[in-house]
Amino acid sequence: MTKSEAQQIALRYVKAKERVAGCELVLLDQATLERSFGWVFFYDSMRHRKTGDFREALAGNAPIVVTRADGLVHETGTALPLDRYLEKFSS
Repeated sequence: MTKSEAQQIALRYVKAKERVAGCELVLLDQATLERSFGWVFFYDSMRHRKTGDFREALAGNAPIVVTRADGLVHETGTALPLDRYLEKFSS
């Protein structure tokens, strides 16, 4: 799987969450992390990205992982540091 393919999977996943979020969501391409197991994608509201207004920021948006081997999407979490959530993919 290529990064571009993983990005498309992540984008479809994020776009599916827009109705619940109540706003347009975008991937933060510059923040994407590549690891041996796949890619970690971050996202936020389009409005926050355009205005910089913290009140428009999306809350509780945990990064998602798209695994290289199978293209599956895995949500991480927000309670622990990101590295703790990624440990399960490295073993």
